[in-house]
Amino acid sequence: MNGKNTAFALPAVDNTEGNQWKKILFYSLITIFLLMTVMSFWYGISGDEMDMNNYGKAILHYFSTFGHDKTALNPPKIFDRDGVLEYYGGFFDLVAAIVNKISPLGEYTTRHILNVWTGFLAIYFATRLCIRIQGYRMAVLCTWLMFLAPFFLGHAMNNPKDIPLATAYIAGIYFFIRFFDKFPNVRWTDYTAPIIALGLTIDIRVAGILLIPYMFVWLIWQYLLFKDKRPVLKKMIVPVIIISVIGYLFASLFWPYALQNPVSNPLNALSQLSHFKVGLMQLYEGERVSSYYLPTTYLIHNFFITNAYILIAGLILGGLFMLGHVRQRSFPLLAFMAFVTVFPLAYIMYTHANVYHAWRHVLFIFPSAAVVSAYGLDRLIHWAGNGNLKYIIWALLGLGFLEPAIFTIRSFPNTICYYNIFAGGVKDAYYNYEMDYYFNSLKESSDWFIHNEIPKINPNDTVVVATNNSGIVGHYLKDYPNVKVKYVRFYERSLSDWDFAIFHRALIPADQLQNGSWAIDSVVHETAIEGLPLTIISKRPSHLDFQGFELLKQNKVSDGIADLLKYHRVDPKNELVNGLLARYYLSVNQPDSARSYAMMALQVSPDNMDGRMVLSSLNDRK
Repeated sequence: MNGKNTAFALPAVDNTEGNQWKKILFYSLITIFLLMTVMSFWYGISGDEMDMNNYGKAILHYFSTFGHDKTALNPPKIFDRDGVLEYYGGFFDLVAAIVNKISPLGEYTTRHILNVWTGFLAIYFATRLCIRIQGYRMAVLCTWLMFLAPFFLGHAMNNPKDIPLATAYIAGIYFFIRFFDKFPNVRWTDYTAPIIALGLTIDIRVAGILLIPYMFVWLIWQYLLFKDKRPVLKKMIVPVIIISVIGYLFASLFWPYALQNPVSNPLNALSQLSHFKVGLMQLYEGERVSSYYLPTTYLIHNFFITNAYILIAGLILGGLFMLGHVRQRSFPLLAFMAFVTVFPLAYIMYTHANVYHAWRHVLFIFPSAAVVSAYGLDRLIHWAGNGNLKYIIWALLGLGFLEPAIFTIRSFPNTICYYNIFAGGVKDAYYNYEMDYYFNSLKESSDWFIHNEIPKINPNDTVVVATNNSGIVGHYLKDYPNVKVKYVRFYERSLSDWDFAIFHRALIPADQLQNGSWAIDSVVHETAIEGLPLTIISKRPSHLDFQGFELLKQNKVSDGIADLLKYHRVDPKNELVNGLLARYYLSVNQPDSARSYAMMALQVSPDNMDGRMVLSSLNDRK
């Protein structure tokens, strides 16, 4: 496992039940692999996935045309809204584009299968490190900690950005640790794995360049701990430099932008993405806050409230046991695992980098965090000994694993919505934090619409579906030519003509999300988590609101107001119509009616500008 007669190989693990746990690990990995693969068929297209899919195709076209098609170097705005895609290596998306050429499945189904297989590899490489640290029992604990981590599991299904980086990151760490263990008895072939792992990590996301200083940190760490090995360690400087240089250049091999200048362009990409200029409004602790102004503790807080209790307990125990076992054989590698987990988090917090969507931007630290957590749980079992206490410990661990397992089953396929009791559980977190920000629930809602509403539509009629994510909904409904999808903001829904609407919570005004008024009376279906809607489908009760607003644009005030009043009778809670009516009655000096409609608008949406303006004007008259 750790090599023979080498300078840095760990001594054999003292595990009298090793063979039994080795079998359990094998069957655990097989079970998890099959479960993840099957589960992927139910997950939807994620928020970034369509753009990354198009980028992967552009990279494939670049190479298949020998560089003549330069779309990958200057992606069009239609799928590169932020103007940064060329700075992403895109190796995973290139592989997906190639596989999709031969896959009999749909392109996003294929991508999701590849995504979960990549996520599974993150689990696998984490277990390999566990085996080196403590043995197979720790590895088994790690597999289930990662699989039953709802946040990680949800992202593993359809996140083409952060999951591949997490896998490459932990694989790179594993391969260069293995290289160190074999040294000095290494052949040229032993350089291959760490070089490829480093190159692919940088290619997937340029942040993978962190692996280069990590190798030197590990070298210095060993040098400080083992004085008798310092002569050999000095000889490792050249191999580490060789791996770093070749791995860095290898990263450009499948990355069109980096190929233009393999030395400077990856560094420029790192600079560009480290100062990401696109900010998003995030629901955090009950307020919509720009990602530029989120508190320094944002990442740690979100990590703490979106992970299962057993993983958090394992991390705490891992830190305590590690401090108490500094002289143990496992300490150097375990301490390094803690370092590669904490350092990126601390650095991002220190630099106040632009982050959002909970802690997905540091998802790459999760496998190493799971390793530390598994160590803590394994040491707890060891500490319990063979008496009656061990049965209590195992019972507690069982309950700990059962809690996220039950949530995963009940919430499937919206597992990413997990929040623990420190955020008040899902039912409290729903009103205070982002949830399903990657639009996964749009698939479930679109499927419902396809099976329940489209069959009722006359094939000769054209039906317009409004949505606040036309890209994803448009993809799901593309096979129905009489269904037209258009982008409509929720708070502008009465200003546009449509028949059905599919609205997702991620883009709903905070006040209406928190008071539940966004689930308007015309809703015919909800995709929900614990009874709280993630996506709603509405059937328009009348087109008179749209007609009324159109008439007002044409200065046909009396006709427009008449239509809006008629619409108010079928949809009395529509804050847009009520706010406009309040403003109208204020203008014709009917203060009682103006106040009444303003109050109705504000009851639904406390931030409604028309309602607030009317009340302010009426109060000034007193």
